[in-house]
Amino acid sequence: MRKKEDIHRINEDLAARFRKMETELLSAPTIAGLFEALVEGIEREFGVPFVWLTFVDRPGADALTNAAVASDILKSRFSVVSAELLEKIIPDGRQPVLSNQNLQLFYRLMPSSQKYFVRSIAVVPFALEGRMIGAWNNGDADANRYSPDMDTALLAALADRISLRLTELAAEKNAASAAEKSAEQPGGFHG
Repeated sequence: MRKKEDIHRINEDLAARFRKMETELLSAPTIAGLFEALVEGIEREFGVPFVWLTFVDRPGADALTNAAVASDILKSRFSVVSAELLEKIIPDGRQPVLSNQNLQLFYRLMPSSQKYFVRSIAVVPFALEGRMIGAWNNGDADANRYSPDMDTALLAALADRISLRLTELAAEKNAASAAEKSAEQPGGFHG
């Protein structure tokens, strides 16, 4: 009976840490702030030694890469890859992928300026307006940290929240840019 109680306590603790992360992410005021909170929060709350972002090279990702480049926290912790590479790693585009074997393909997700000693990895996709636009990656030197047989429900739920907030922030940024552009237009009809 004691083992069952221990597992329940551990699961409750994990769920509480994921809820804390969710609260921080949903209050992020900018795209950079969202990803900074994600990277720092995963490191802090879960003790993950290597956390970085991967963005897909496609229209719509410019706002993400620009935010990462402008951030001191993120500028050396992201990569940009082809949609084909990320789709090969995450075939269904929705569910996190955990691996601790045959990691060569996963190494291509790492930032060019960083080479982490990774023996297990979690690749967690996120979307912009319902379309996969990138992934957050957790890596560890411990080969047993992530394995394909582990439950990814909490990772997937957090990724859904990230996708929702990212879509909101991108829409806000686009609306602000459109308003700015409109205000700069000379002339017009003045009934």
